[in-house]
Amino acid sequence: MSELIVGIDLGTTNSELAVVRDGQVQLVPIHGNPIMPSCVGLDPAGRLIVGQTAKNQLVAAPESTILSIKRKMGETIKVPLGDRQFSPEEISSFILRELKLEGEKFLGQPIRKAVITVPAFFNERQRQATQVAGDLAGLEVVRILNEPTAAALAYGGGATADETMLVYDLGGGTFDVSVVQVEKGVVEVKASHGDTHLGGDDFDQLLVDFAVQEFKKRHQVDLLGKPPTLRRLKVALERAKRTLSDEPFVAVREEYLDGERHLELELERHIYEEMILPLLEKTLECIHKSLADVKLTPAAIQKVMLVGGATRTPLVQRLLQERMRLEPRFEINPDLIVAMGAAVQAGMIAGEQRHSILVDITPHTFCTTAISRSEHHSLICVPIIPRNTPLPTSKSEVFATVGDNQDSVNVQAYQGESIWPQENTFIGDFLISGLSKVPAGNQVVLSMALDLNGMLKVTATEKATGLSKSVTMDTRGKVALNIEDARRNIAGLIDLDAIPGESAPEEEVEEEAGKGADHETLLTTAKDLRKRAEALLTRNISEDDANEIRDLVHQSADAIAKRDWEALGQQNDALSDVLFYLED
Repeated sequence: MSELIVGIDLGTTNSELAVVRDGQVQLVPIHGNPIMPSCVGLDPAGRLIVGQTAKNQLVAAPESTILSIKRKMGETIKVPLGDRQFSPEEISSFILRELKLEGEKFLGQPIRKAVITVPAFFNERQRQATQVAGDLAGLEVVRILNEPTAAALAYGGGATADETMLVYDLGGGTFDVSVVQVEKGVVEVKASHGDTHLGGDDFDQLLVDFAVQEFKKRHQVDLLGKPPTLRRLKVALERAKRTLSDEPFVAVREEYLDGERHLELELERHIYEEMILPLLEKTLECIHKSLADVKLTPAAIQKVMLVGGATRTPLVQRLLQERMRLEPRFEINPDLIVAMGAAVQAGMIAGEQRHSILVDITPHTFCTTAISRSEHHSLICVPIIPRNTPLPTSKSEVFATVGDNQDSVNVQAYQGESIWPQENTFIGDFLISGLSKVPAGNQVVLSMALDLNGMLKVTATEKATGLSKSVTMDTRGKVALNIEDARRNIAGLIDLDAIPGESAPEEEVEEEAGKGADHETLLTTAKDLRKRAEALLTRNISEDDANEIRDLVHQSADAIAKRDWEALGQQNDALSDVLFYLED
């Protein structure tokens, strides 16, 4: 029996876990569903909640809820959660830990190892941040796998015909495209391109900006600078966006959006498509770059495979069909395909018998620095391993000393496409000393070897004498986060949660899970009561009764604006009692 290694898609919007069992890929249900929102929060008791329960309280408790943390991976920042501060790695570890615990319950055995996917165009700091998050969650991350590569593996692993496909991956926060060739069971990624800050979240923000402008036009009220209101607006417009995938228009109504005034807006699909077209054009530019890298035309592509929830947008499919002359395909659920491919790769590492072989690439160039005679003796980056090189790989270039009797060279390694070092990502450096004291031009051979796990071995060798020095560098970058400090920071919060492997009492879980939803219920009830009150005010009722209703409605709106849920509940009860007697 092979060891258990799971595949995890750690997504911007949603995350999934899958495993290969008895040769078949199986999605593991998380809280009863195949998809878990990548949302982290604190419940009213200050306990950690993850997934749909956390997302349920997004509107009611935005200060205690975090979404889309993936877009901040690799940044040296802290984000607030309640009255505490956490790094993106720590927040992501809560998501991974929840997947791990739920997976252990379902599979009935411990989960210690995982393959975790990342966008192909993630830089090495972002990849290292993902690795750290896995470590904090109690997982040994055996492979960081590119998302379009994972999708290609799931799509191509069972392919019976040789073909060249384009994997178009548009998720909540990132975009990737890969050109993939499947031949005799070998799945080979030929080229990748992308944008780590382009996805469905950006579509949502365009809708929010539009709604804010419309609200200001109608009510002369600027909603900018009101985070709770904007958070509520984004939730409503995200729902509207999904509706526009199937309907030509959608009505959006949010009552008491600013505590007093309603938002009433009709969104038309063609207006929405005009908003997002410039962003989608950027994805098409990435496609052209990837095809150009491997000297292919769109006619050479046999399949266009769609990955990521944002690809359900009809305009995405139309544009691809127009430009590629092929109908995009949803052969596997675009929300689940990446986790399934990660599970396939995990199974291969664990020893599961599979008929497919994966050949991956490096999406970025690895280079070293040298003094350029043509650039006014400036320090420039010289490529050693070009991007889109199949892995593992080893390449060498020869350099020469610039000074007479120069007995040492500082070897620097960078990642990136720019000629200028400051525009690339620094990986590491080392000094080779003891070189022969000869005139300038002493030749030094620099070799770089990159393996599947992102480990870069850099070797500098004096050609004349064979003097050599090698250093192995983790290309995923230096860890800005102190791991032990991070463990201490999350330990107290995790201690407040259920003990790993054990469940909290069912009634206690239900009580806390319901509190976030209770706020939504209070808002819904307040909206319904306001409608009834407005209808009643048009009828022939006494001035005293009318004034009482107006006062209660005003107090209700004030409670909503202040997010005072206890007061709102009291106002709902009082207004309900008055309406009950007057409506008879």
